[in-house]
Amino acid sequence: MSVVRMDFSHGSHEYHQTTINNVRQAAAELGVNIAIALDTKGPEIRTGLFVGGVAVMEKDATCYVTTDPAFSDKGTKDKFYIDYANLPKVVSPGGYIYIDDGILILQVQSHEDEQTLKCTVTNAHTISDRRGVNLPGCDVDLPAVSPKDCADLQFGVEQGVDIIFASFIRSAEQVVEVRKALGAKGGDIMVICKIENHQGVQNIDSIIEESDGIMVARGDLGVEIPAEKVVVAQKILISKCNVAGKPVICATQMLESMTYNPRPTRAEVSDVANAVFNGADCVMLSGETAKGKYPNGVVQYMARICLEAQSAINEYVFFNSIKKLQPIPMSVEEAVCSSAVNSVYETKAKALVVLSNTGRSARLVAKYRPNCPIVCVTTRLQTCRQLNITQGVESVFFDADRLGHDEGKEDRVATGVEFAKSRG
Repeated sequence: MSVVRMDFSHGSHEYHQTTINNVRQAAAELGVNIAIALDTKGPEIRTGLFVGGVAVMEKDATCYVTTDPAFSDKGTKDKFYIDYANLPKVVSPGGYIYIDDGILILQVQSHEDEQTLKCTVTNAHTISDRRGVNLPGCDVDLPAVSPKDCADLQFGVEQGVDIIFASFIRSAEQVVEVRKALGAKGGDIMVICKIENHQGVQNIDSIIEESDGIMVARGDLGVEIPAEKVVVAQKILISKCNVAGKPVICATQMLESMTYNPRPTRAEVSDVANAVFNGADCVMLSGETAKGKYPNGVVQYMARICLEAQSAINEYVFFNSIKKLQPIPMSVEEAVCSSAVNSVYETKAKALVVLSNTGRSARLVAKYRPNCPIVCVTTRLQTCRQLNITQGVESVFFDADRLGHDEGKEDRVATGVEFAKSRG
């Protein structure tokens, strides 16, 4: 594994502090660099509480949903609360409200008043308290950072996390909101935007430009847009990140059956491999490792699938396709990095050593996908950890305290070469 993801939808700061301590202790004992990522809860829309804790919804029945707080703890099958004040403004008659991960679907018939919608229940389902709500096709105007997120982000800054997975990002402006919440002390933390709704897909170009990378979060995305379109969206989002040279993560239900079974299904194996073929830098596990019966086995399976899929890719074709899509003139840094990769193919080099304190040069080289390992020698441990989400890069920490900032370049190159030799 390369990154530990902490889901701040669950658990207290004390709980996550224990996780951070355990990860850092284990990484130190093993002599590896493991990045720590904070996944924000993000803005959510939820139902209120139901009398008795549940409501049995019957197909074709009429019900009313309201944003009136007076009903927040008085929900019934006939009328219940949803905590998004602008709900009646963004959902029109004929539109749909998805509840409980889309298991319960309501079709809006009419506006009863400024706070209430009349709906038809399209399928039977028993709903419980505080279920999530999705509004497919609607432009939702929730803020990117909730008060809870602000507190969680400050906790992350204090703990020195490496990456933020920002949930439910809809626009580039919301990425700026996340960065403001991190403040100056969190300026070096990477912000990876989770694309989970149709607005995020529509605004993907500006989001990619403003962010440090993208996560294709297929769970909520598969509720917000038709499931059959998620496959196409995944391919488009990954391709755009490849061209921009930004790391991209493919997530959700990748080896879901291994939560309970010791082996994945053939379809799951194909899904993971397809993400690699698409050009994803990372593939992510969620419940499989968080609550599954075979956490070690599932990581091993995923690693083997990725290696097998990677071996079937023609990197030179990838290199040429990426290069053709770059605007001319290139920046000097980009031209140098692409030329370095071209030299790898012409000389059949076994490794490419990059000196980079921020990781930017290493990511630019990785963008052009050389068919050899990229060894990044850096004077910053955080850069070592952050480069774990960039495909093909192995990082080496060089202790700059022993030398001045502008000195010791030959030593750093030698360190990279020795590391490459040690890896064969």
